Amino acid sequence: MRKPIAELEMELVDIRPGFLCRRCARCCADKLIVLYERDLERLRGIGHRVYENTTQEERELTGASHKMMMVKRKCILLEKDFCRYYDLRPDTCRRHPFLETDQHILVASTCPGVNWLEKGDISDNKELSCGMAKSIDAYLSRRDG
Repeated sequence: MRKPIAELEMELVDIRPGFLCRRCARCCADKLIVLYERDLERLRGIGHRVYENTTQEERELTGASHKMMMVKRKCILLEKDFCRYYDLRPDTCRRHPFLETDQHILVASTCPGVNWLEKGDISDNKELSCGMAKSIDAYLSRRDG
């Protein structure tokens, strides 16, 4: 089953599809890259502030109080389609294109690296999604309820 969640640019699925990153950097532009406390701790290693506060709507959807700064609609860490601080990148970036909770598997519908014809590997994605899991499950329950 694939069910579009247009407002999130994601699809709700039963089985995780295959994935091979194409290094296109689409996930670094025109996206909400939310930050949780462990992301902020990691990003302190950069030495200058690269985040801003989320809006009320973004906080309600994600449970996050901060997000990455965007410059010309691209992540401030992006340089020539590569992350300048790849080892420090937020969990949102580490789990992309998946968002997995105890109740749902969501897949970024615009990611060209997703192979819908393949079954993907089981991963540690739930841990990377944990900051957003409760808020996303609540949002999907309200939306479909």
